[in-house]
Amino acid sequence: MQHTTFRAADVNNNAYLDLRLTPGTTVTYHGSKTEAHGTYTVQPCACRHCAARVAVGRLSNRYALHSPTTNKRVLVHVRHTSVTPLPTEDELQEAGIFLPTKLVAVHLRRILREAFPATTFSVRIGNQRTDARYDITVRWSGGPSRTAVATATAHLKASYSTPGRYTARPVTVTTSGRHRSGRPVLNNLHLHHTV
Repeated sequence: MQHTTFRAADVNNNAYLDLRLTPGTTVTYHGSKTEAHGTYTVQPCACRHCAARVAVGRLSNRYALHSPTTNKRVLVHVRHTSVTPLPTEDELQEAGIFLPTKLVAVHLRRILREAFPATTFSVRIGNQRTDARYDITVRWSGGPSRTAVATATAHLKASYSTPGRYTARPVTVTTSGRHRSGRPVLNNLHLHHTV
């Protein structure tokens, strides 16, 4: 019997390869530096850490964020899960059927249950009387890292499979024997991990 060993770095590299963005893509940054939240364009990171990884033949899996107006570098060494690509103007003009946030939460629970069967997640929708009604909050303790959960759920906010097209792909949810399909309606996905 042959065993395959994966290191955490390998899993994160594979996740990055699935979610990588083409240079120049417009994104929203929502990472740990709250004062820098906003809209930027991405480029491959060329900080000393990433340059050292590339020099020894390893994948550089971080981004540098540039100002869309001045093209000046603002942030470096940004995780792939800290940015969400913005849809293009053409994508925004397309008509489509949307999946309500309540059904997106049902789909999200199923995704998390399949990806991390040993962990219990709390998935809640925001206040229905405010703009937060399009937000979903996920809480869990122990188990997978925040990056692993963000990677597993990233497709609900954007599609990474076709370069230049970033609206979320339609998903199908089955509730009470009825199938519903559409693009997920989701403004923010808040992840709260307690160790």
